[in-house]
Parts: sequence; C-alpha cells; structure tokens
Amino acid sequence: MKKLLSTLLVSTAVFAGAQAVSADQNIIAETDADITVNGTLGADNTDPGATIPEGDKDWINVTLPTEAIFYNKTNDAAIKAPTYDITNNSGRPVTISVAGFTADSANPALPADFDLNLDLTGNAAVSPSTKLVSAGALQAPATELITLANNVDQYAAADTASAAGAAVNNKASFTYSGTATASKSVKVAYTLSLKFEAVKF
Repeated sequence: MKKLLSTLLVSTAVFAGAQAVSADQNIIAETDADITVNGTLGADNTDPGATIPEGDKDWINVTLPTEAIFYNKTNDAAIKAPTYDITNNSGRPVTISVAGFTADSANPALPADFDLNLDLTGNAAVSPSTKLVSAGALQAPATELITLANNVDQYAAADTASAAGAAVNNKASFTYSGTATASKSVKVAYTLSLKFEAVKF
C-alpha cells in the first residue's frame, strides 16, 4: 500500500513552480517510506520564481479596464475611441485572445454600413486589428491578440530580466476604429470577452 501511495504522490508532484522535478522511489522489502513535501503559503504570482505549476491559471495577473467607449458624430462617419492599456503583472508571460464579442439584447437596429474594429498596439502583436462588426453584422472573432512578457520583460526563463519597474513588453494598448452613418444619436452596448493563458517557462 505504501509503495502504491508513494508512486501516486511522487508521480503527480507538480507543485514545484518553474521546474517540477521529482524522482520515483521503489519500496522493496521495506515496511515504510518517506516523501519530502515542500509547500508555499501565500505564493506570489508576480514572482517569476513562485512555486505555482507551469501553465496554471493562478499565474494570471493582468490589469485592464472594466469599461471602454467608442463614438462618432452625425457629420463624421469615422469612429473614435480613447486608448486603453493592458498590463501583465504576472511572473509568467500571458497570451491574450478575443473569445467573443456580443451585443446587448436592447440594442436598436444598426446602420448597414457600421464597421467596428479592435486595434491593438504592443510588441509583436499577432492581430493588430480584429474586426468585431462588419456591414452592421456581428462577427465571431476567436483571435489571438498578443503574448505579453512577464513583469520583468521575460518571454522565457533564459531571457535577461529587466530591473524592477522597467519592463516594457508586458504592456499593450487598444482602441476602437471603424465607420458608421448616424443621422441621430443611437446608444449601443456590447461585451468584449477576452481569454488569458499563462505561458510555461
């Protein structure tokens, strides 16, 4: 029984963070065995050396806005919007993707020429522009946007870490663009759903 328990515990020991390495032990003609158990209380996901399993969602620590706006004017079809920031505070790189873009059920009929894009700027953006609405019709984007470096500018463990607070590749910015003909003020509401994935070192 102890041999089986030992094998199960050791073979599933992925608790150690950056490199979870364990060796199996065979218990033969012995009546007991010891297993070293290491733990972390209050693991800090901003610390690249934290003992959190690689790829676990507990690495996710991203700052982004809760709301965003876009607008245009009756005499100017071009859609404008402020610029919003996304920052990866994590000790691991994080890949950000669009998971969906849905309309509020109370939205009125849209202009047939309504186009809306999500425009992203950041180091090595995979999708600098993602179409959310085309000719008045919602699109179904499931698009990878960007992978942000960790909070010390590392994409991989072998990368040289930047000084604290000096990272630049852990940030991206986004805004909205497009066009629409609007003869009067029309209020619309949407939900932009994003997906986050911690990148393994």
